[in-house]
Amino acid sequence: LDNNGYIEKKEMNKIMEAIYDLNGEDKHGPNPPIKKVERIFSKLDKNQDYKLSKDEFINGCLMDEHLNRLLSPSMAT
Repeated sequence: LDNNGYIEKKEMNKIMEAIYDLNGEDKHGPNPPIKKVERIFSKLDKNQDYKLSKDEFINGCLMDEHLNRLLSPSMAT
């Protein structure tokens, strides 16, 4: 989002909040966006530098079915 070539936690949180808004999900419920962001980073941030490179993000999305579904547009009509 800030064009530095990485996705940082605060940026991922903004993305996740936008996804919650689009899906009409409660951002203040038992599973808030920041909780999902923490899980995403624990899975994808392989070198633990608190940011995701393009490769870490793409590989993570390809390997994690739940994350892939979460970040893919809904095809429901």
